[in-house]
Amino acid sequence: MDSGTLEPFDPDSTGTFSDYAERLEFYFESVDLDLTSVFPSDPDYGAKIERLKSKRRAALLSNCGPKCYEVLKNLAAPASVKTLSYEELKNLALQHFDGSSNPIKGRYEFCSRLRGSNEKFSKFHKDLKELAKRCSFGQSLEERLRDQIVVGMRDEELVARLTSNKSLVYQDAVKICSELDKEMTGTLNLQNREMTVIPDDVYKLNDPELLQNLVGADDDLKWWETEPIAKLYLCSNKISTITPAIAGLNSLTLLDLRDNQLETVPEELSQLEVLVRLELSHNKLSALPSTLGPALQHISLNNNNFEVMPPALCSLRSLQTLDLRENRLTSLGELPCCLQSLVVDDNKLTTLHLENHQALTAVTCTNNVLTSCRVGNLPQLKVLSVRINKLEFLEPILNCPELGEILVGKNFINNLDFVVPCGATLTVLDCSDNKISALPESITSMSKLKRLDVSNNNLNNLPPQLALMDNLNSLAVEGNPLRAIRREIIAKGTVAIKEYLQLKLAPEDLEQDGPTIPDIQPDEIMMQTKTLEVDRKTAIPNDVWDQAVVCAIVRLSMQYCGLTVIPEQVINLRTCLQELELGSNNLHQLPPEIGKLVKLRKLNLLNNNLKELPEEFSSLVALEDLNLGQNKFASIPECLYSLPAICNL
Repeated sequence: MDSGTLEPFDPDSTGTFSDYAERLEFYFESVDLDLTSVFPSDPDYGAKIERLKSKRRAALLSNCGPKCYEVLKNLAAPASVKTLSYEELKNLALQHFDGSSNPIKGRYEFCSRLRGSNEKFSKFHKDLKELAKRCSFGQSLEERLRDQIVVGMRDEELVARLTSNKSLVYQDAVKICSELDKEMTGTLNLQNREMTVIPDDVYKLNDPELLQNLVGADDDLKWWETEPIAKLYLCSNKISTITPAIAGLNSLTLLDLRDNQLETVPEELSQLEVLVRLELSHNKLSALPSTLGPALQHISLNNNNFEVMPPALCSLRSLQTLDLRENRLTSLGELPCCLQSLVVDDNKLTTLHLENHQALTAVTCTNNVLTSCRVGNLPQLKVLSVRINKLEFLEPILNCPELGEILVGKNFINNLDFVVPCGATLTVLDCSDNKISALPESITSMSKLKRLDVSNNNLNNLPPQLALMDNLNSLAVEGNPLRAIRREIIAKGTVAIKEYLQLKLAPEDLEQDGPTIPDIQPDEIMMQTKTLEVDRKTAIPNDVWDQAVVCAIVRLSMQYCGLTVIPEQVINLRTCLQELELGSNNLHQLPPEIGKLVKLRKLNLLNNNLKELPEEFSSLVALEDLNLGQNKFASIPECLYSLPAICNL
């Protein structure tokens, strides 16, 4: 053996790595890498020892040979061999080459390791990494750690969050789960323990000795991590009674009693003054105490036996979400003033009258027996679902400026007049499985509509103008007695249906007299900004108008230009123009062709001499912002009342 080198380790012929490690120590002595050669009294002892350790690692990695080096790289992953000490690398090699560990047994133990009840993620994670060292995962180490974290956490909400990310990597899983440790303070989890009563000690959680006796020494939970108690999970047991002693847990912000056998809850719940969330679903409750905690924001009462809405709920001024699904409700009482989400699916409600409620954003009342529905003056409402009821009609939905989704499928409705007042904001309209025989003309003015489901109705035809609804990307019409549209077209879906309807459009709808696109090089700036501003110009060259057409501008400003009529070149921009500024001119009237600017969203006619608007003005179905100030109107033009999208006048 030369004092400068050591032959590589070959697992097939060199012998055991233990023998090779012994020879390494002799080699280190021969090249002055022996750690005992430095005395503790040396003033540079620490620095010299670190340099020796670094050189010993380098000597191992540079002499061990390509086979051994590749194995060490895989065993060290995801860490780099540069970050491990010589001793750590030597132990990895000993375990791998000398059979001091059994990878099959190691993987069994790794896969069997699950997080214990109330166990901190940091301890669970540390144990997984230790177990993984005996598994020879190599390059797949991070993937295997990630998978076992997902499997082993045993927390439905957390696992749902982890699995929702299709590209989840190990580091992301660790980061998400590490947040759990931060949230553990004040949490006691006693779910799914077959308890029939709540142990008396639970009501006395301020006593650390009693708490330690309760959770046990193996749960890795210290009393100071749950003091003061903030979250108490008692779900999925067989608890039938809660004693008045619950009032002693006045620091609770969350109380989870789902899936038990409760028939009543005590009046003392009202003394939980900081309680924010109360989970009582899947019990046998038919009534609540006369008062509840004033801070409650979320209450879940689904799958119980309520026949009327508990009166205590209406006095909760902080309540935001209320879930009363799958009960026996026949009517709704007064709603809490700040309620945002109401879920009353699967009950026996016959009427749903919701008006003048300032906070409601979502109402779902599916699978009841509704015969009357009146909804209006709900300024925040975004979603209304009354599917699977017995409605023959709905009263017009008025003053709901945020309403985006209406779901009325599986009823007996025969017309859609109720949606006309709110059509400008709708993005989803589901009226499948009803008795609708015709779509209203105004449906084509619902410029934001993305999904329209009118399947399984009595429609004989569809308005061809549906083909012009740019945002409509889902159109379901199957199950109707449509005479003109072949089944194979319907089967191909929305694109094919709209292509067919486009063939049925009248020439004026198709705008076949639209401008010819000039064969010129687009102006780079205009192409980028999609804007043409020619304020205070009295003449605009034709080549500028040609550029506006080629670049498909969306904004045109012609203010202070002395215009007495709107140039015909403006109308030629009808396929693209969305904003038109014509303020401070001398316009006395607008041409009928103004109605062709169907994509126009903003129109400024401030400070002109207009006395009236043409009837065709009502065709501006996308117009949202209109300025008619400082003109000569004697009254509000009648055509403005038919603009479905107008929101600023």
